[in-house]
Amino acid sequence: MKISTLVQSAGVLFMAVLCISTASAQSSPANSSGMSPDRQMGIGITSGTNTAGVGAIGGHFAYAINPGFHVGSQLGILLESSDGKSSNSISFAPYGKFILAGMKDMKPYFYGAFQIASGGGSTRTGLQLGAGAEYFASRNVGIFGHIAVVSVGFDPSVTQIGLGTASVGIEWFFNP
Repeated sequence: MKISTLVQSAGVLFMAVLCISTASAQSSPANSSGMSPDRQMGIGITSGTNTAGVGAIGGHFAYAINPGFHVGSQLGILLESSDGKSSNSISFAPYGKFILAGMKDMKPYFYGAFQIASGGGSTRTGLQLGAGAEYFASRNVGIFGHIAVVSVGFDPSVTQIGLGTASVGIEWFFNP
């Protein structure tokens, strides 16, 4: 694991700890059910590696269609400079997340994402399927982590099956 990926993951974890303590201090007994959001818009921060194996941090927009199905799109931008050479890359990945019942606050999920990444003079597209879990500190704050199990690259044609790229993040949902 690269140091930058480790630092990014530590930063997201630090923010998650701050949000958990804030959410638990501010949540009232009526809102402490730990259920996932329902018909709410949200934004979030994600850190990890993308399908190209590049460590990155980015954001995402989400919509909770119901407590068991969320859709959204991730957006990542990576600006890199080393030894007088610079490169820029951007990625866009619409996704769907199928959230299972699980425990009161911790919910396992399956996800699928279609990724378009451009950088270094080339564009890559692919499909990623995986699994993870999300801890809902409150109805409006979720901390998640997932790992890709199947990654299918369309251009270039590359297929990976196994424990692949991992991501962690936090998302905030707004009250309807």
